[in-house]
Amino acid sequence: MRRIVSAVVLLAVLPLAACSARTPSRAAPAVTVTRTVPASVSPTSTTPTASPTPTTAAPATTAVVPKTAPPAAPRPHLTNASAVVSQYYQDITDHNYAAAWALGGSNIAGTTYDRWVAGFGTTQNITLGTISEFGASRVHAILYATQTDGTLKTYAGDYTVANGILAGASIRQTN
Repeated sequence: MRRIVSAVVLLAVLPLAACSARTPSRAAPAVTVTRTVPASVSPTSTTPTASPTPTTAAPATTAVVPKTAPPAAPRPHLTNASAVVSQYYQDITDHNYAAAWALGGSNIAGTTYDRWVAGFGTTQNITLGTISEFGASRVHAILYATQTDGTLKTYAGDYTVANGILAGASIRQTN
């Protein structure tokens, strides 16, 4: 009889043990602590304090851009002086005046951005006839400017290139 009782108890306990083995234990949810740091403050490796110190944001500033300033344009990094002159006139032909200004137009224009752009108002395209480099930073070019009325203006000039931009120029109209 003792064996029967032991067997009955064992049979009654086994299903309960099996059920409890299949039931996952419930762990406490993970807690993530974050700390907001203003952009102007460098993050530190110190541990946060129990009561964080309030911070104030820097006042917003708005830059005043004069109307005569050209829009910002990325400047290509050119290592060849002839390539700089060629890109400058290609930008003008493409009416990408901001890029041409950034490539050194501001150094050789002799006027404001708005007046400089207006000076190309009747220019349809510019073609470089010949371009020759003499020295590491000097270029001589002859260019043909086709106007919107079909006429052609010819110019010749010497350009000085420094650090990948036009640093100076001496240009004259030849016809």
